[in-house]
Amino acid sequence: MNKALLVAGLLVAVFASVLAVPDCPDEDEDSHATYYPHETECWKYYECDNGVADLLDCPTGLYWDVRLNVCNWDADCGDLSTSTAAPTPTTEGTTIPTTDEATTTESDG
Repeated sequence: MNKALLVAGLLVAVFASVLAVPDCPDEDEDSHATYYPHETECWKYYECDNGVADLLDCPTGLYWDVRLNVCNWDADCGDLSTSTAAPTPTTEGTTIPTTDEATTTESDG
């Protein structure tokens, strides 16, 4: 029973995500990408290029501006969600090697 519910839930999620993706034109007459806002989250948008939709995120603190087709800090999101911040990129810290021995140089002398 639990497996059936899990499978059903996954199928619903897959179908919902497929239905949400915009129907991209096969090719723009000017050969430029076209843009569409995400259906629920203001910091996300779709870039359509040659019939393929890519889901992209605006940088942290910016939102998709449908008037300008850019990520903007002063975008009107209407009813779209802005309550969850855009994901912060993760980076690994850089380790600086240290030595216990002092480095000395000898001069000719």
